[in-house]
Amino acid sequence: MYRAPFYTRGGVVASEHPIASVIGAEVLKRGGNAFDAAVATSLALAVTLPHLGGLGGDFFALARLSSGEIVFINGSGYAPSKLTPELVRSRGFSSMPRRGPLAISVPGMVDGLHLLWKRFGSLEWRELVKPSAELAQRGFPASRSLAISIQSLLSELSGDPGWLSSYARRGRAPRTGDLMRFEGLARALEMIAEDPRSFYEGEVAEAIVSYVQERGGVLTLDDLRGYRAEEDRAIDIVYRGRRIYEMPPNTQGVTTLHMLMLLEDGLDPRRIGPRSSERIELFLRAARAAYWARDSYVTDPRFMKVGVEELLSREFIERLRSAATRTGPRPPGDGDTTFFAVVDAEGNAVAGIQSLFYAFGSGVVEPRFQVPLNSRASSFSLDPGHINRLEPGKKTMHTLSAVIVEDGDRVLVVGLSGGHYRPLLHAQLLTNLIDYSMDPQEAIEHPRFLWELWSDEISVEEGYDVGEGLRRRYRVTVRGYPSRLGVAAIAELRPGFRAGYCDIRGDGLPVGTPV
Repeated sequence: MYRAPFYTRGGVVASEHPIASVIGAEVLKRGGNAFDAAVATSLALAVTLPHLGGLGGDFFALARLSSGEIVFINGSGYAPSKLTPELVRSRGFSSMPRRGPLAISVPGMVDGLHLLWKRFGSLEWRELVKPSAELAQRGFPASRSLAISIQSLLSELSGDPGWLSSYARRGRAPRTGDLMRFEGLARALEMIAEDPRSFYEGEVAEAIVSYVQERGGVLTLDDLRGYRAEEDRAIDIVYRGRRIYEMPPNTQGVTTLHMLMLLEDGLDPRRIGPRSSERIELFLRAARAAYWARDSYVTDPRFMKVGVEELLSREFIERLRSAATRTGPRPPGDGDTTFFAVVDAEGNAVAGIQSLFYAFGSGVVEPRFQVPLNSRASSFSLDPGHINRLEPGKKTMHTLSAVIVEDGDRVLVVGLSGGHYRPLLHAQLLTNLIDYSMDPQEAIEHPRFLWELWSDEISVEEGYDVGEGLRRRYRVTVRGYPSRLGVAAIAELRPGFRAGYCDIRGDGLPVGTPV
């Protein structure tokens, strides 16, 4: 193992940035619960990793109470009321743009966090926001992840004045360790600390709308004023005697569960080694079927023709097995995301995940408050017959999701970055833990593979036995270990024991309290 877990009898936060983990752990130390710590951690990540999940993005959470109840918090936004297929085509696009003002959906993160706190938090809201406001004001050293992202996107995104003035002043990308300060973002966070609805109805909202429209977008104040995050139930299955919870639509969480249901009969760990070509081929057959179902059925649940209960039925899974030979459209590019996990001494747990979709989202950054705006609307289809077609006020099929596993008196909070590949990567993590009985740190650090959807291309980290049979059917790229095939984290909850685990592929650390 390359990263040391954090073991404790108290609480622990496992996130992709050490400062965010420390801020979350400090909340636990002050007597806050896991939900309080999740709010503080999420906002700290929005400051320190703005390319992965800023205030202008989305936030989802599975909140598990010590009683065992699990609640889903949906902080994703919908398409602006004036964003129509006709308008997009009139601007010269034949498909949804990946970047720019027409890729922006209503940001849901701030209201999603406030809903999580309102339902389950114990400390004052402003006390949870204050550390991130101070962090943005004082500044922090740029992480390797942030510095590399700014450098790699400098030529692509520097045409947006807000992006350039926020992240690459004087046209120069920061180096790892350079001081990053976001005074405008600090002011926004101070306003949100006093009233979170200021992001949707006050000065921040007005600045966002004005800038987006100046850049050619159609987001309106009414779009922001009307937004509210939503609460729902998690979806779940039993896999090899363990209860697996995922996030419901509009997320692709059902695809993770489809992967496991399709694998359960065929994955025999006594016959199929954890680093074998046979394992890869078995997973890719399951992925073809599971992703075909996703692309055929999953969108905003208000627009779905088939409900989750039917999608998770054994009858549907049997029909789905024949879909392994079907194909679909290859999604353009991939996204950037950050996941974190929190457990506290009382037995509460949170799986939190946030994103702007692509790195820095749309590339449109409101300059006064330094709010990067998402590109989530790029996931819509302009095909009028597609289940996920663009419609005003509709939420797109969302790639974010996360997992909670109940295994007797043991609870695991599991997730990772990965965009469209997340269900395939979730299935690898979960089968590492369950089928191959790996320690959580070992499961995270185990080599991974991914399939470029609806192509013959796969990427495999060093360590797998890539046989000739696999190479005949796929174009295989072997990546040096560790690569960036997702950055994972796990938190573990057992009687008298808590643990946090972070990925060697990222910059994060688990941090906890001693008691």
